[in-house]
Amino acid sequence: MNENKNERLDIIDNVFRANVLLERIGHNLSSQVGLTSLHQWFILIALGRVGDQSFKELGNNMLVTKQNMTGLVQRMKQNGFVTTYESPHDRRVTKVSITEAGQEALANVNQYSVEKMERSFEGFSEQELASFGGFLERLIENMKKVE
Repeated sequence: MNENKNERLDIIDNVFRANVLLERIGHNLSSQVGLTSLHQWFILIALGRVGDQSFKELGNNMLVTKQNMTGLVQRMKQNGFVTTYESPHDRRVTKVSITEAGQEALANVNQYSVEKMERSFEGFSEQELASFGGFLERLIENMKKVE
């Protein structure tokens, strides 16, 4: 049992360490295109993949509160990366939409990130990558339940 506990602690430790490195790399990449935080890149990714989303949907996707999302989106709106509008189905809901400038920033940061991503996953097979992705998703879902 003690050995399993150590393995779990090692995994958590490595996830934290990977997070620190991801934040450093991501901040460096996102700042090259005028984004002020890694979170702004994630917002653009979410809007680029799924399309327009409410503050609540974005917050759930990024695991942050609606209040935090409001500040992030406001800064992005001031810089021209996103725009907001009232949902035509429910006037109480504000939707966020990526602008042309946001799409350009996303394309540029994604272009800069390809080489770093490739190097980060060097030596992993496609099957290992698929398994790793699935493991991380399960870990995140379990951690949400614990929270």
